[in-house]
This record gives sequence, C-alpha cells and structure tokens, in this order.
Amino acid sequence: MTKNKVLLGLIIVALVSRIAPHYPNFTAMGALAFFGASRIKSIWGSLSLVFATMMISDLIINNLVYPTGELVLMYSGSLFTYAGFATYVLLGRKATNMKNGSALLVGGSMAFFVLSNLGVFLSAYSAFPMTWGGLMATYVAAIPFYAPELISTALFSAMAYAAETKFSTVKA
Repeated sequence: MTKNKVLLGLIIVALVSRIAPHYPNFTAMGALAFFGASRIKSIWGSLSLVFATMMISDLIINNLVYPTGELVLMYSGSLFTYAGFATYVLLGRKATNMKNGSALLVGGSMAFFVLSNLGVFLSAYSAFPMTWGGLMATYVAAIPFYAPELISTALFSAMAYAAETKFSTVKA
C-alpha cells in the first residue's frame, strides 16, 4: 500500500512539475519513469504509466499553456522524448541497490539527453543545419539543460525512495 501512495504522489508531482512554471528540464518525469519501473511489476504497466502522464501533461501544455488554436497532441520531437523516458524505465527495472541504481540513473539521464536532443535536431524547428556539425551543435547547445534534468531525476527519485522507506517503517 505504501508503494502505491508514493507512486501516486510521484505521478502528481511529475504532472505538476511539467505544467507549472519551472526551471528548464527540472521536473519529476525522469524520476517517475525510473522509480516507477522498479515498483510496477509489468514493463508495459511502467511504460503505460509514464506515457499516460506525459500525454496528459503534453495535452495541457500544448493546448492550454501554449495554445496555437489547433489541437496539438504531440510536438514533432515527442517520440524521441518518450523514447528517452522509456530508456529510464528499462534501466529502472534493473536497479537493485543504491550503487547500481545510481549508475543506471546516470545512464538513463545520458540516454535521455542523446535521444531527446536528437529529436530537437530532427524537428522542423531545429536551429541547426541537417549536417553532422549541426547535430553536434545541437548537443553542445543542450549541455546547459543536462544538469537540471539529471539533478531533478536524482532528487525526486531519492525523495520517492526515502518516502517509501519512511512510510513503510511508520506503525499505524
């Protein structure tokens, strides 16, 4: 029961942290993908939870926060962002202790960086030419956004693990 409450709390925090004004790339989505994968038995359940949370927040962001006058389900690079979160899910399922969990979380963050920025590069809105140099320029331009993503994922994951541990030791 405790893990369900913590997971529900993390879903809410992930939704709010994406929709509310926030420092760029500082959200709980990576933590939801990573932590949730270690708490949900089915990989499909984990992926569905993350993708549903992303889709709901994307619908709100794309149509209410930044409306264009047309219904926008996903932006052109969304599939790459979703693939980045899927990588977190896959790696989160392999996390068995603090040591390998930390390494896997960093690996997930790096994979997310590579995949999501590949989507930025390939989108119609890319500021860089469709060349190898343009791709490298995209990654260089994205470096300032990497630290907030890694820090927020680690922070929210640690908070979820701590909450689960704290609530599981509290006697009713």
